[in-house]
Amino acid sequence: MDTSDRSQENTIPNIHVPENERVLSYLKEMHPFHEIILPFSQKRVNQDTTPADLIGRFSSMSNLPENSKYVIYGREALVHPKTGIIFGFITGTSVIYRLPDNLLKEVMEGNIVNFRAVKDTGINMQNLESNWVSSPSITEQLVYKCFEYYGQTSPEQEVVHLNFDLDLTTPRTREFEKQERLLRLLPLAMIVGACVLIVLLWYAANYFITRP
Repeated sequence: MDTSDRSQENTIPNIHVPENERVLSYLKEMHPFHEIILPFSQKRVNQDTTPADLIGRFSSMSNLPENSKYVIYGREALVHPKTGIIFGFITGTSVIYRLPDNLLKEVMEGNIVNFRAVKDTGINMQNLESNWVSSPSITEQLVYKCFEYYGQTSPEQEVVHLNFDLDLTTPRTREFEKQERLLRLLPLAMIVGACVLIVLLWYAANYFITRP
C-alpha cells in the first residue's frame, strides 16, 4: 500500500447516511462478506461479476478527485468525500448514476429515450432510490455535476441544469430517432426505387423491340 492509499484509508467518508440507506442495502445484499468500503484498486473489485473492461471506469475519470473513488461491498463506486453520499456504482454490465432530481426531471422532459430509471427495470433494483439511472449518454462532465451537487451541505442546495450538448454524448429524443431512422432508410428507398425503374425500363424496351 502506497502513501496516498494509506492517507485515503485514514479519511474514508461516513457512508452510513440517510441518503444511502437503500443503495447500501442493495450492495450489501449482493456481496455481504466484502469490506463495506475501501479506496479503489482493481484487485478489490469483485471480478467474478464485473467485466474486465468496466473495472476502473470511475477511476479513469480525471475530473473527479481520488478520494471520491471507492469499492463498496466489492463494487466500484463513487462517493462524495465530504457528505458520504454515494452517487455512482457499477454492477454487472451496468454503470449506474444518481442524478439530482432537477437533472432527472430535465432528462424526462427532454424525452431522452436511452435513459432508464433502474428501479423500474425489474432486475432486483426496485427498492433503490428513485433517482438512480443508467444511460450510455452520460458524460464525465455530467458525473462531475453530480459530484458537485452531492457535496453541498447547506439546506438551500444550488440547482444544477442539464446542458444537452456537453452533458450527453447522444441526446436522442424520440423525434431525433424517428428522423435518424428516416435518414437511414432514404438510401435504401432510393436503391429500391432505382431497381424498380430499371425493371420497368427493361420491360418497356423489350416490349418495343419485340413488337411486330
